[in-house]
Amino acid sequence: MQPNLPILMAKHGVRTLAEVVRQTGLSRTTLTTVYYSRGKGIQFDTMDALCEMFGVGVGELLVYKKTEKELDKR
Repeated sequence: MQPNLPILMAKHGVRTLAEVVRQTGLSRTTLTTVYYSRGKGIQFDTMDALCEMFGVGVGELLVYKKTEKELDKR
């Protein structure tokens, strides 16, 4: 899974993570991790806050992409 946060921000005219922090109350550390897809997972409350802010469902927030390991298993 890959977060779609940069695309959602662009579509909604949100220019900075600081704006997302202000609107959601999430920490900048959490949002940076989501933005750059650095984490191994995402908390439900984080997903909820981002979906609420952008008016989207989880399927628009997260995009499924096969990893190299999954592609090699074929």
